[in-house]
Amino acid sequence: MAYLEVPVPADLAPDVLRLWYLEQPAEQRYERIFPQPALHLILNLSDPYRVFDLETGAARTLGAGFLSGLQPRFLMTQSPSAIRHVAAELAPFAAARFLDLPADELTGTVRESQGLLGDTDALRQTARRAPDPAGAVALLIDHLRARRRPGSAPPAVLRAWAGIHQNPDAPVPEIAAAAGLSHHRLIDDFKSWCGVTPKAYADIVRFRQFIQELPLQGPMPSWADLVATSGYYDQPHFIRVFRAFTGFSPSRYLDIVTRFGVDYAAFVPLDEPEGVPSPTVPEFSTRRTAP
Repeated sequence: MAYLEVPVPADLAPDVLRLWYLEQPAEQRYERIFPQPALHLILNLSDPYRVFDLETGAARTLGAGFLSGLQPRFLMTQSPSAIRHVAAELAPFAAARFLDLPADELTGTVRESQGLLGDTDALRQTARRAPDPAGAVALLIDHLRARRRPGSAPPAVLRAWAGIHQNPDAPVPEIAAAAGLSHHRLIDDFKSWCGVTPKAYADIVRFRQFIQELPLQGPMPSWADLVATSGYYDQPHFIRVFRAFTGFSPSRYLDIVTRFGVDYAAFVPLDEPEGVPSPTVPEFSTRRTAP
């Protein structure tokens, strides 16, 4: 395994949140990825991935590079046997700075990055020849710098985004007041820049923080005790949210993650594409074609 995380250069913050290189064997053939409060650019340096449509079972092949927007539920992917990629985690409001696509059109989708973030096919070929992981990440940094448009998200949107991360349980009117906006103006501005409403984003942040804080390496409290200290109303509410975001029951989830370890808490390995129907349409591509 080779993993390198590189500090985000000051001139790319806060649009870019993380930068890394990863090379390792796939833990299992399939992976269920929980919703994340960020956009992800994966520049794949290995064999293609496939991502499944949860309604039809159709598979899309994602070869060179792909962008994942904010997701309302889990993703089911098929990994190459050897994972090798260089990647960036982007704040949701960064779509307007880097992409040739409005933020709300990326929400709920996984798209090939070629044509949306410049010539990522060429970047991939160059990164594959990089002498080391640091060199591959440096190439991605240069590409992001070249693609980044002038300007920034409105300060009020940045304050609301930060406020949600600080306390995802805060009522939206409270977040709006702290950001200096009316309730309805915040909803409009936040959705325009981030692709989802503040409430939808807070739901993702709350769930992600809950998963991150699970004591998976020690004695596990009951789910009732865990829910009591969280922002969820009660255990039935939590179970509904958990199933919607993960496709698992809490007990099924714990069985799997206990076996594979805390590193897989939000990226759950599976030997079969559980929860995906048999395909009713053929495989297709989301690559943007030249006009």
